Amino acid sequence: MYLNRRTFLKTSIGSGGCLLLNLSLPLSAHESASNFQANIYLRFNADGTIVYRDTKPEMGQGVSTGLAMVVCDELGADWNKFRIERPPITADIEINHSLGSSAGSNGMLAAYLPLRQAAANLRQLFVECASEYWQCLPKDCVVSNSKVYRRTTNESLPFAKLFISVVEKNVPENAVLKNDSELELVGHSLSIKENKDIVTGKQQFSIDIELDNMVHASIERSPTTDSELLSIDDKECRQLAGVISTIKMPAFPFKTNVENKWQEKYRGTKSGVAVIAQSTWHALAGRKRLTLTWTKSQYEKHDDDIIKSELKAGAGDSIRDIASSGDVQKKIKNAKRDRIFTCQYYNPYQENAHIEPLNAVADYDGHKLTLWAGTQSPTLALDYVAECTGVSKSNIVIHSMRSGGGFGRRYFYDFVVEAAYLAVKLQRPVKVTWSREDCVKHGRYHLARIDKHTLVLDDADNPVAWDSLTLSGSNYGWLARNIMLDYYAGHTPHRSSRHAEGDSLVLLPGSWRSVDAHPLGLARECFIDEVAAKLKKDPIELRKQWLSQHAIFHQEKGLDEKSFQHRIERQKKLLAMLKLAEEKVDWHKELGSTKGKGISLSYFYGTYVCQVAYVSRKEEKVQVEKIVCLFDCGKVVNPQLVKSQIEGSIIWALSALQNPSIHVRNGRVVQSNFHDYPVIRSNKVPLIEIHLVESERSPNRVGESAVPDTAPAVLNAIFNLTGTRCKQLPSSLLI
Repeated sequence: MYLNRRTFLKTSIGSGGCLLLNLSLPLSAHESASNFQANIYLRFNADGTIVYRDTKPEMGQGVSTGLAMVVCDELGADWNKFRIERPPITADIEINHSLGSSAGSNGMLAAYLPLRQAAANLRQLFVECASEYWQCLPKDCVVSNSKVYRRTTNESLPFAKLFISVVEKNVPENAVLKNDSELELVGHSLSIKENKDIVTGKQQFSIDIELDNMVHASIERSPTTDSELLSIDDKECRQLAGVISTIKMPAFPFKTNVENKWQEKYRGTKSGVAVIAQSTWHALAGRKRLTLTWTKSQYEKHDDDIIKSELKAGAGDSIRDIASSGDVQKKIKNAKRDRIFTCQYYNPYQENAHIEPLNAVADYDGHKLTLWAGTQSPTLALDYVAECTGVSKSNIVIHSMRSGGGFGRRYFYDFVVEAAYLAVKLQRPVKVTWSREDCVKHGRYHLARIDKHTLVLDDADNPVAWDSLTLSGSNYGWLARNIMLDYYAGHTPHRSSRHAEGDSLVLLPGSWRSVDAHPLGLARECFIDEVAAKLKKDPIELRKQWLSQHAIFHQEKGLDEKSFQHRIERQKKLLAMLKLAEEKVDWHKELGSTKGKGISLSYFYGTYVCQVAYVSRKEEKVQVEKIVCLFDCGKVVNPQLVKSQIEGSIIWALSALQNPSIHVRNGRVVQSNFHDYPVIRSNKVPLIEIHLVESERSPNRVGESAVPDTAPAVLNAIFNLTGTRCKQLPSSLLI
């Protein structure tokens, strides 16, 4: 595979005796990678330690450790002397968005091959310098444990002794990568590099930042998405000891750049009042003494039922075609009644429930604006902070801190902008801390949406026409396409994926772990089970039947020859996952009348997942006993971290399946904390069995990939046991 590499080396030896290497890397290791680049830094210290300066935001998923393993292994460095830092994000660092953000589980996907190539280039440079020193051929040298060894004499030169030579030479651009058999770290389970610092309190999060002359802020925000502040009575608040002042917060717009439709989805803040105090406690206490009046909201009568009815009413003229071929509606109209199958599934609003509350620290000295925040998108935040504060982008620095969970919420940077605005206003350092109630009531929520399927089968039970319709209430229409129809119905010329979106913003939309794949997978995989049950066929066998049909090429937006070949390849891999599931779980074994089983299959943008759920009766309810997950994400860099992410994904999805969703009353979120929006407790987590599929493909997505299959596998198992079909989350049958 050819990658467009523009690799260069900028070197300098500072007063601290270190060598700083700036490696310009292409964006992605994916097959379609081209023309993207990002800056990754390696610092070689005089004491022999090597610092990998990671630009990927770290939220506890271990991506920093995984990427450091890749660099260290290909470079031939000593892992025990390898360190991780996070460079500040500025306008001067040209980091492509995908290497400066954490979204779409793209960490290892984006960086694996580019990092290996960059490390291989550096390794080759050290080899060339050592071979010149010894007057031998480069092939007579080998690198290990941060030293270059001469094969014939076993002499060695530490990296530190080659610094001067390295500075004077150009870095090779296409050094040969190590064979996989030569890699000593990749493929092995290593603990997160920063674990000791985390458990001992040495690791800093943005909430730990303390600056001289710093004040603390807590913000009372608009109770609805569109209410504006009418009046403030803060007299009682300002009389509280420890409270310094109050500041009116504007509602920054979603769209400040009319040309930038992509970033529009991630912008916007609510109006409110910030209480500035000597401590967070004082600021929170001061908020309780505010008396505020808000403008009337257009959503003041909205509740769960109205939201759902508006979604249903969103069809009609507003439906737009995402991808289609043939004449689906004609086939549906002319089909025999017993050959038409339909379904409708509903996903409610969900909140991200990250453990560390949102927070950010900002300091403005009249010229330079410096921020500390655990954000998934520091590069985007940099732009928006500049737009909202008027501070030149070149004078803004963002320290992207490790954070305690994100799950998509920290991709939105309203909390960062709030801190920046207050720092500029106050001309002194300020820390903005959201309470748990703030996070629940003013979040960015997983969309409430309805997914409908209409399917026509021929007499051999193969798809003739298949329509997928998604109804959502806000501007996330780009998430509508049901990609798995490309493979289940690959032989079907009459297909359509359609979407109807309203302009309602009862709650602000956001990314929730696995985003569109979760509701799409729920409806699709439960629907296939419904069809199999009506046909009296085994659900695995029906999936195998449809996936075994050779895909046909037809006119469809975005379907070129390369995409078509990928479609065929994915059909084969999905079939392989089903056959592996049959083998691993002994699918055809009878369970008896007190137990049930269900299956779900998905392709998460490069990663293949199959889950089998087992449930049992417990009095009048159903209990999830076991989840078996087969997972093909390509090459596994760190099995321990991959399994941890899969377990977390499954537990995440089970929580949404068992616990209450976000409810709306009078246009406001009803819940406020973990007592009424709980996450699943440890005593309800079933046995989770994970099988990582060996693969030679480059590493692919992990963090979200297991989420979409969990709910449908469990719901299909509930039907298998009880005969009851659950068509929305959460399920009232689960304990």
